[in-house]
Amino acid sequence: MTRKRRRKIPREAGADVIPSGRSPAVTGDDRRAAPYFLLAALFAVKLTVALQLDKHPLLQPETGLDTTAYVELANRVVAGDWALGPGLYYVSPLYIYFLALVYGLTHSFTAARVVQVLLGTVSVALIFLSAREWYGRRAAWIAAALAGLTGVFTYYEALILQSSLDGFLTSLALWLLTLAIHRERGRAALLAGVVFGVASLNRPNMLLSALAIALVLAVLRRFRVAGLVLAGVLAGLAPVTIRNLVVAHQWSLVSSQGGINFYIGNGEGATGYFHALPGMRSTVEGLALDARHVAETASRRSLTDAEVSSYYTSLAWTWIRQHPVAWAALLLRKTFAVFNAAHVSTPFSYTFYAYDAGTLLRFLLIGPWLLMPLGVFGLSREAARAGNTSAIAWLSFVPAYAASVVLFFITERYKLPIFVALAVAAGGGAEALRADFMTRRPRRILASGCCVVALMIAANWPLHLDDRRNEERIRMAEYQASHGQPGDAERWADLALADSRDPAAVHYRVGAQFFNGGQITHAIEHLTRAVERAPGDGRNEYVLGHALLAANRPADAVSYLRSALEHHVDVPLAGYDLAVALQATGDLAGAAQALRNVRPPADSPVEVWLQLGKRAAEVNAPDVAEPFFRRAVAVAPNLEAAHHLLGIDLLVLGRYEEAAFEFTTVIERHPRNADAFAMLAYCEQRLGRNGQARVHVGTALQLAPSHPLAHQVEASLMAAR
Repeated sequence: MTRKRRRKIPREAGADVIPSGRSPAVTGDDRRAAPYFLLAALFAVKLTVALQLDKHPLLQPETGLDTTAYVELANRVVAGDWALGPGLYYVSPLYIYFLALVYGLTHSFTAARVVQVLLGTVSVALIFLSAREWYGRRAAWIAAALAGLTGVFTYYEALILQSSLDGFLTSLALWLLTLAIHRERGRAALLAGVVFGVASLNRPNMLLSALAIALVLAVLRRFRVAGLVLAGVLAGLAPVTIRNLVVAHQWSLVSSQGGINFYIGNGEGATGYFHALPGMRSTVEGLALDARHVAETASRRSLTDAEVSSYYTSLAWTWIRQHPVAWAALLLRKTFAVFNAAHVSTPFSYTFYAYDAGTLLRFLLIGPWLLMPLGVFGLSREAARAGNTSAIAWLSFVPAYAASVVLFFITERYKLPIFVALAVAAGGGAEALRADFMTRRPRRILASGCCVVALMIAANWPLHLDDRRNEERIRMAEYQASHGQPGDAERWADLALADSRDPAAVHYRVGAQFFNGGQITHAIEHLTRAVERAPGDGRNEYVLGHALLAANRPADAVSYLRSALEHHVDVPLAGYDLAVALQATGDLAGAAQALRNVRPPADSPVEVWLQLGKRAAEVNAPDVAEPFFRRAVAVAPNLEAAHHLLGIDLLVLGRYEEAAFEFTTVIERHPRNADAFAMLAYCEQRLGRNGQARVHVGTALQLAPSHPLAHQVEASLMAAR
């Protein structure tokens, strides 16, 4: 599309003179300054949101979700581990180094948010410039206004996540591509490719769309531009690709998560959205570690990062070959979802921070609900323009990137680059609608109006997806409960319960955090409701019993703990808590039986085995205590206390030879242990080795002249003479 040049009007003499009685006209300097004032105002709004989210307790660097993974990796880089070896990156690497750079210079994650919203402000200017080239100045102002008022842009720019850079990188790449196509600038084509390549290091889906654009350019016989774009893409990818070869000794363009993401979106149980996989944690780091474990267990050998990724890719293709019709239907659903305005936010919920957290996001009213229909309308009008083949390559970004998302799974932050392109096109769509209405041609107005209405309906069709708003409410209730703020915790819990499909789970989670925060009364209240709403759930019963035990109500705790065990609660030491409760009620035999059924994990630390043994000894069950103490010795053979306690238990059982061996072991490690000498003397006396008993009892009395057991043994030895 060729821009029309404005005809210059010659200035006449005296044109600068302001007629008497009239207001001064707006000068050219004022007009030129206006965009900068508007950008400054927009930056102030974005900065306010960033600072509001920066203080939110659920968005701190230690939240434990994707944010924490990026923070930990960035800290490693700041500490000097630039290569982050030895394997492939398990997350997209660009944001790691961006965060490391800002944090290394400022020692502040707040500063990172400030830089991100500054880049987000620049992206609005780039959207304006792109829209002006394709659709004209009025459309550019509309596009910039829509982008500036789009809440999801500002929201993601304010998070410590790699999605914070997506808007800037996409808008920069599309603007450079615009210059390359529209103005035939070779340098812009090369730079566009570089930015697409760098953006692929942040959002790997971008690589597929960049390659598609280069292919379209080649089909349109724009070979030079296509070649420069492709060369730029390779240059942008090169640093990470080379790093993977040199450090990880594996061939990978970006990172290792492609295979598992492909399987989540297309394998068995795929819904088109992220979903938890059996045996894998749903955090970015946990998924990477657990995916490796599952793959290596299935393969029965160690795998490289690339082989782990290939394993899941192969699993997905196997399912696709076996279920081609189901996969085709899945692709159709995902395609519709890509262009639907439903918020599918991971790991944080946009709707929560916009409408529950008291931020300025509430007033940024534009979103996918409007960008999608107006943008698609604007793209279709530009594509239909006669003789405008040069626009096809630029327009191809949206379907190409959409296809790259459909190939994996749908989440809102993956769609951000589409929103950027559609913001540009939405300006053109709005201007096209205005122009149609200005023509006063009923058929054209009706056709355009019906098209936009149909797109609005499709984009806003309810999909009944979980926007995670309620999950964030529960997390807030948990946070407040664990930090000793019961009033706020109850308020968030009530909000969560009002919209929850599983009230028992809400009560359980909040109650458990009240317990962790030492608010036992509130904990018991919520956990009791959890048990009432989900009878037979061993997890709820166990935690309630544990809380009642902490509240010195062992008799009440017994029934819940016993029921939890009957319902096979997945807590290895639940039997220990039952034993404690039974012991407190005076039922020592029941406590011993409960301990007899405890089966801790084989890799439990020595403290667990010692505690179990001590409890069994307290309830007069030395036979139950013995295997626990023996396991403690096996786990920590150099621990004096483990041998000592096993020796005492064997002594009580009357197995004096074995007990003497344990006490001898203790003395070898601690030659001044009077208790060990006295007990060894006792064992030797019982074994009839009185001579050795006298030697050891004498040593015990030298070390502890008033030792009662030593005096008892000495008296017995004297009586035996």
